[in-house]
Amino acid sequence: MDRNELIRKIVDEKGAEAIPILLELLRKEDDETAQICLDALVQIGNEGKMALIDELKRVEREGIRNDITTLYIIDRLGDIHEKRAVSTLYSLLQFYDDENAQVVIYEALAKLGEGERVVDVLTLFLEESENQEFIDQLIMALSHTKSMKALKALVKLYSKEGLDKGTKAFVLEGIQSLLMDRPEFKEVLGTLQKGDEILEKLYIWRKENEKNGD
Repeated sequence: MDRNELIRKIVDEKGAEAIPILLELLRKEDDETAQICLDALVQIGNEGKMALIDELKRVEREGIRNDITTLYIIDRLGDIHEKRAVSTLYSLLQFYDDENAQVVIYEALAKLGEGERVVDVLTLFLEESENQEFIDQLIMALSHTKSMKALKALVKLYSKEGLDKGTKAFVLEGIQSLLMDRPEFKEVLGTLQKGDEILEKLYIWRKENEKNGD
């Protein structure tokens, strides 16, 4: 039985009755099982989503620090645009010592419409970081902010001397994501350093994708 079939079976046969056991498995089992549990809880509907939010509130209430499973929940709630979690996400930031974990929360907040409130700290992290994996994570988070500040930060990074091709390509993806959310940013992009080069590369990229799609 593949993952989608298993999720459908859980939801169809048990529905909301499965919530307690799904939450238990979410915390006790491996990453793949955790993702299945998250999928099932979301597909159950409002009760499943509220159960995830309540789990975050429990973590907040009990002051549990640096919990990985909580980050899985936060990431999923961001993906499904569950805005009822926003205030709890801000509260949970204080319980994580690692900046990578904090960025998971900031990215989820950006997906939930809080981009302008989190863009400054993400930009600061980007300016100070020399860790490539962390930089990639920050590019992704900034791409969800819908913020002009994020656009300028990504263009600045793209223009950095000696930046490797892989990171440049990832920055282009981030900028493309911003432009899809905020098409009006395209005019400003053309006025920035290397903005014309970026626009040209994005145009070529889009044409290649269209060609491959035919």
